[in-house]
Amino acid sequence: MKKKLLQIITITLISVFFTSCSKCVDCTDCPDDVALEQTEICQDDFDSKEDYSTAVGLAEAFGCECQ
Repeated sequence: MKKKLLQIITITLISVFFTSCSKCVDCTDCPDDVALEQTEICQDDFDSKEDYSTAVGLAEAFGCECQ
């Protein structure tokens, strides 16, 4: 019984870990005349993946390196 309970708890914790992950990039090394409001851009902060990709692309278009 303890082994089965331990397995259930482990599976639950692993699934929570993977579902709570959010894709984020750090945009640094911007030119001197470019100031970003925040250097970390996370997908969870946007309504869609397309909006997130647009924000990252815009930062890169201004000369920042996003990783």
